[in-house]
Amino acid sequence: MNFACKSARSTAAALALVTGLATAPAGAQETIELKIAHPFPETHYLVAEGLDVWVAEVERDLGERIDITLYPAQQLGKAADMLDLASSGVADLVLTATSYHPAQFTVSGVAELPGMFTDICAASRASMALSAKGALFDTVDFAPNEVRALYDVSLPVYNLVTRTKKVERLEDVAGLKLRTTGAAMDMTARALGAVGVRMPSAELFQAAQRGTVDGALFLYNGMPPYDLQTIFRHSTEGVSMGSTHLVLLMNAERFDALPDDVQEAFLRHGVTASENNCRWMAENELITRDRMVAEDGLVVTTLSPEEVARWTERTAAVAAEWAQALGGQGKPAQEAIDAYRAELGRLAD
Repeated sequence: MNFACKSARSTAAALALVTGLATAPAGAQETIELKIAHPFPETHYLVAEGLDVWVAEVERDLGERIDITLYPAQQLGKAADMLDLASSGVADLVLTATSYHPAQFTVSGVAELPGMFTDICAASRASMALSAKGALFDTVDFAPNEVRALYDVSLPVYNLVTRTKKVERLEDVAGLKLRTTGAAMDMTARALGAVGVRMPSAELFQAAQRGTVDGALFLYNGMPPYDLQTIFRHSTEGVSMGSTHLVLLMNAERFDALPDDVQEAFLRHGVTASENNCRWMAENELITRDRMVAEDGLVVTTLSPEEVARWTERTAAVAAEWAQALGGQGKPAQEAIDAYRAELGRLAD
């Protein structure tokens, strides 16, 4: 595994037309050279416990047949550029959130709706099934954008975190500017009386510092990588604020050109990476919360049963609103909700 330095930015455009297959001596097997881009810090748990696992397993399995270079922390492009990097071939693979690409990725956003799941590994497996070649997420979202999903992972259910305001009642949310990701989370914020402000995680600290947002719908594991525990002093939990759907995408043409055994290895190790990542997040979410309480003074408020009922009534309407909005654009949103719930039910059985 190679890690590209920041100077690689200036040469990224020149790499766009490179096929990625190194010229090999006659009779020798060609080395498959791959560039992987993502917007996260190198030590981020989505990288260390997910992408790095995939890379290590692929390299162990394929040996000298594969040569992978990583471009972390937006070196090849901003978070919102990740899909373009993959579809154009500037990067061969990207790790990205589907919510970073709302115009292109629609039905896969069902994994971001509030109240859809509690078990993030089951949620990840459901998305994996619907992202397989020919399945719903693939045919509606991924294939039309010339990418192939290698693995999916859902993040833990989000809570509400705020800078200075302690939120105990629904009325406390009114008018708050909350960082969101994607249409589903925008609707969740709006249903609670807040204003959604979309931005990637990397921009949140500065936005909170400047007062652009008052808080965020966020997960505990996601706070330390961006030092957010130093700026958000309160959290409110008890009701699902939705989640985020991550996916490792590969340029479809590059994937289809790979030998069959390499394709199989990429997909098989995708399962390994997804399972490792979701288990790590599930095991560490509350550990991270408790550490921030002890070390950073985070104040956690658990909603009363009466407030849980009020908040749940509001957020329960989000799925129908989401389905209606996307259905108006000709997208099979209700089919996505039904298929996703069916997969979760099948996995529970």
